[in-house]
Amino acid sequence: MFRHDALAKGRFKRVPSRWDTEFGRWVADFGVPRIVAGLAHDPDLRVTNQAVYEWLQGHAPQPARAMALVEMSRGRLTLESIYQHSREVRQPAGASPGNDPGGPR
Repeated sequence: MFRHDALAKGRFKRVPSRWDTEFGRWVADFGVPRIVAGLAHDPDLRVTNQAVYEWLQGHAPQPARAMALVEMSRGRLTLESIYQHSREVRQPAGASPGNDPGGPR
């Protein structure tokens, strides 16, 4: 069973915060299969569906892939929106964006 089938049947639930960012909304609109297919044309950029879902979980894509996503989005995404998604999703619950004890990285 594919993940989208499982989501439709209620077996997996989407974590709303992962889909509420500009990057998450773009992935939802564009579609994971189209992202994978779009990156498949370059052997250095190829990814799996799982990799895209990991990006949604907060694991940021490598810079070359992030730049390809910006191009694929035709200006809807920026590098900042992609990496901001990662920062927001990985942020511990209850922490505010300016309250990172480790400071910027």
